[in-house]
Amino acid sequence: MFGKTKGHYQYFSTTPGSDITSNERFQEKLNFLGLSQVGRGSVAELKEIYEKNHEMILDKFYDRLMQIDEFKEVIDQHSSVVKLKKLIHKHFMSIFQDELDLNYIFRRRKIAYTHAKIGVLPNWMISAYTLINQFIIPLIVEAFPKDRKKMMDVLLAYDSIVTIDQQLIVETYIEIQAGSIINGLGEIIKYNVQLDQIKNLIQFQERQEQDVLSVKSSMEQLDESVDEIAASVGEVSQHTQSSLKELHNGIDALQNVTQLLKSTDGGHHQVQDNVTELVERVKSVSQLMEFIKGIAEQTNLLALNASIEAARAGEAGKGFAVVAEEVRKLADNTKSSVQSIHNDIKKLLEITNNIDALTKKSAEDLHRGVNETANISSALADLNIALQQQGMHFKEIASTTHQQAAAANEITIRNKNIAENSSRSKDISYKTGEEIYELSKMINHYRTETISKNFIISQEDIIELTITDHLLWRWRIYNLMLGFEQMSEHDISSHKDSRLGVWYYGKGRELLGTEPAYKELEKPHALVHEVAKKAVHAYNAGNQALAEEYLVELADISQIVIGKLTILKQIIVNSKKQYTH
Repeated sequence: MFGKTKGHYQYFSTTPGSDITSNERFQEKLNFLGLSQVGRGSVAELKEIYEKNHEMILDKFYDRLMQIDEFKEVIDQHSSVVKLKKLIHKHFMSIFQDELDLNYIFRRRKIAYTHAKIGVLPNWMISAYTLINQFIIPLIVEAFPKDRKKMMDVLLAYDSIVTIDQQLIVETYIEIQAGSIINGLGEIIKYNVQLDQIKNLIQFQERQEQDVLSVKSSMEQLDESVDEIAASVGEVSQHTQSSLKELHNGIDALQNVTQLLKSTDGGHHQVQDNVTELVERVKSVSQLMEFIKGIAEQTNLLALNASIEAARAGEAGKGFAVVAEEVRKLADNTKSSVQSIHNDIKKLLEITNNIDALTKKSAEDLHRGVNETANISSALADLNIALQQQGMHFKEIASTTHQQAAAANEITIRNKNIAENSSRSKDISYKTGEEIYELSKMINHYRTETISKNFIISQEDIIELTITDHLLWRWRIYNLMLGFEQMSEHDISSHKDSRLGVWYYGKGRELLGTEPAYKELEKPHALVHEVAKKAVHAYNAGNQALAEEYLVELADISQIVIGKLTILKQIIVNSKKQYTH
């Protein structure tokens, strides 16, 4: 009973870490688990146990999986039990016999990528390993019933190698998830930072608002002018209608006068005919007087002859002489009276001829005046018809002008609404731009916080992060100029302190220091920070134009940096391809 006390079982060697050499991240796992070449030797025992029992293990494993609906659906959709048994057998054989090198790591990563692609989550993968353990661990215990140390060595070697396997797969899942978030959020941020038309939109809205206000002012003036014109046109239309009515009445009166003149012209023609007849009558009387005068002269001559004959007859002819004398006196008196009447008739004939000439001229003038008056009356009647039509058109113009005045007033009201809407639209555009920027800040905050605390990130995804960071710098300064961000020159750190700088002078140099793209990256990266500071300084100094110029320069330099980073990212991706085939 006082025998020697058994010492505690010790799996780890007294030397910390592992004597198996691998890459940095994998070495950490080997060191933590204390997996040594000696422990790795116990895996040979595992291989033997597995090979003897693998059919039973895999049959029980897949019988159990096929009882779970989710697993059955995935297996039926993407593969078959027969194929999967071959694959998992090959996988376990690699666990027991392959070197723990990069090929070993990337084969596990491939398993994670394949299962992630078909929707198998890491919790199912861990459950599957646990299920396998439930089949293998009892077999290990049964294989070494009397050799407790050997059994513990093999059990713990199995636990270590399977734990490493699970860690590699789970880490790959985390990398996939991190990559998905980095690239997904990065794409969203890239899309957001491409929304750099907000500034143009806001500027356009401001110009549009000014134009609309100018149009509104002009339209109000035009509206007043149109109202004045409409009022003037209406008043002119009323005066025109009144004047046209008076013109119409005047033309009617003129036509009546024309008719009266035509009647007078006809009466004047009758007067002229009467005067002409009077002249002819006077001429006839004058001729009669000439005839009577001739008779008187002949009578006087006969009386003279009778007197001569009576004188010859002497006493016997006295009585005849007295009669002859009386006849002669009567002839002289007649001659004298006829001469007087002839003179009067001659004078009357002159007057009558003058009256006839004047009457003819007056008749001609009156007739010509009547014709001209008739022509004027006709022309005025035609003009009156045309003016009446124009008057109707003018009335229509007045009506149309009033309608245009109403339309102009309506346009003024609508233009006022447009001006108000334009102002609201500018405010909405400004608010939209501000909210887009706030959204990008929230996304970036989520991206930074989540990734920095919870994820294992691959080198290519780290480069993708730096690309997004670079885009965000320009985006921040762009939004600074819109008034959505506040920055000073002190907020822009040295290029060496940025995420890209830390990576560039650390892991980046270690992995890619000899690459031309790596060497060409340093200068433009430093220049980005320098130009960003200048842009912020110019903006805060109130020199918007200079700040805009720096922003354009910053965008050009950023594209160079992003181009170099994209090349480096592809180099890393290509370097991994040799392990994935």
